[in-house]
Amino acid sequence: MERGQAQRQQQVRRQQSRSRKRKKYTLHYLLLFLFCIGLGLTLCFTVLFKINTIQVENNSYYSSEELISRSGLSKGESLFAFNAGDIEKMLEDRFPYIQSVKVKRRLPTTIILSVTEEVPLGSAYTEEGYSILSESGKVLKVKVNEAPKELPVLLGLEDESFTVGSYLSEVAEAKDGSKSRVLTEKFQRLQRFMTIAEEAAFGNLTYIELTDLGEIKVLYDGRILIDFGSELDLSKKIAFVQKVLEDGIADKHPLSGYTNENFEGTIDITDRKQLRTRALAISTVADQRAFTVFEDEDAFFAEEDEEEPVTEEPEVTEEEAEQEE
Repeated sequence: MERGQAQRQQQVRRQQSRSRKRKKYTLHYLLLFLFCIGLGLTLCFTVLFKINTIQVENNSYYSSEELISRSGLSKGESLFAFNAGDIEKMLEDRFPYIQSVKVKRRLPTTIILSVTEEVPLGSAYTEEGYSILSESGKVLKVKVNEAPKELPVLLGLEDESFTVGSYLSEVAEAKDGSKSRVLTEKFQRLQRFMTIAEEAAFGNLTYIELTDLGEIKVLYDGRILIDFGSELDLSKKIAFVQKVLEDGIADKHPLSGYTNENFEGTIDITDRKQLRTRALAISTVADQRAFTVFEDEDAFFAEEDEEEPVTEEPEVTEEEAEQEE
């Protein structure tokens, strides 16, 4: 009986010993596996996946060289040795015409900077010069001396002061309640108008005037002032105006001497069911702020520096004054 008990104890000890050996081998294999993984990752970071090509796509306002230089990326460094999010944010903050950037890794050796750019909407007339605004309300440029001809001038924002890279929503938030609402409403009205105009292919707008009363006026082709009134039935009003322009607005004024190509005057479509036209020299009714060319401060001060120095007259002593008398 004692012999049987001893055999069972010996068998238990052998099983425990084998179990310890299996655990030991398992641990060794696990450590070896982790070592191989670590070695592989190290090789990926330091040897295998090094940047050989950096590409920039969908960029038109900034050169690829400028964006790559600002990104801090360089050939020869590891494909995984940088934080893509940090680079994306830095480029978006640094370049106002960039709406977003996506850094893409293409194995084994390529980095792609995929750019989404802001779409310019118009040039806001301000007392400091023109400020270029995007469709999203981002300020792209400020203190521009002359409005770009490819963009409509935006009137009704002359009291605002803009900073490059900021958004109109941020400018509005910094204002008092009523002023904040007015600015926000004006820009939203502008966005709605431009959306409808683009859908109708109604372009060639010289300026867009947003009044505090919620009305919209535009100068078309620098020669026809169109008063749309409120936004009510705006799409129908635009369609009505387009039809009149296509059918020949000058024919409605045969005594004016205008042709369809050079007709100047006004269109009143505040009531979409009734359109009124008037032939007259557009310079008498167009808002001249939209044609302002601001003085270039650098050139102004340069001209001041070039002015001839003023020669000071010598002081006259009391004795000389008495002699003259």
